[in-house]
Amino acid sequence: MIKTLDTEAILNRRREIAAEMDRLRTEDSELEIAIRVAERFSGGGESQAGNGARPKLGPPRPENTPPLFEMADVVLCDAIRSGKPGLRAREIVEAIGKTYWPGVQPEQILPLIYGFAKKGRLFKNRDGIFKPVEKEKSAPAVGAFPTVPGGW
Repeated sequence: MIKTLDTEAILNRRREIAAEMDRLRTEDSELEIAIRVAERFSGGGESQAGNGARPKLGPPRPENTPPLFEMADVVLCDAIRSGKPGLRAREIVEAIGKTYWPGVQPEQILPLIYGFAKKGRLFKNRDGIFKPVEKEKSAPAVGAFPTVPGGW
């Protein structure tokens, strides 16, 4: 004997499944939020490293390294000695990382590098090339502009 299909029972079961799926989706989004909150307040941990995100900051500056301005000045002078017109911001970070501070991230030093340019300790042209400011033999007059290799 063949039983007749009860379409109403099937439809009811589909409604139960849909309601359960909605409940599970809501729970999943709540768990996702809980994971983000836990990572934020625990300092990241393994979960953050596992999802491919890189930490914002690299290692702290190694001991016995010169001040950042000296590091920047040296890598810029080395670049000019090797025939380059200067270095772009990311190239400064790369050179400092190779020479003084392995693993340094742009976020750690670029704000200071741009600050050096703003205060006249380094020169940055319109193309984004940083150059060291030439040192004058005598003390500059108050308010004098620094001289730059190759002129303005």
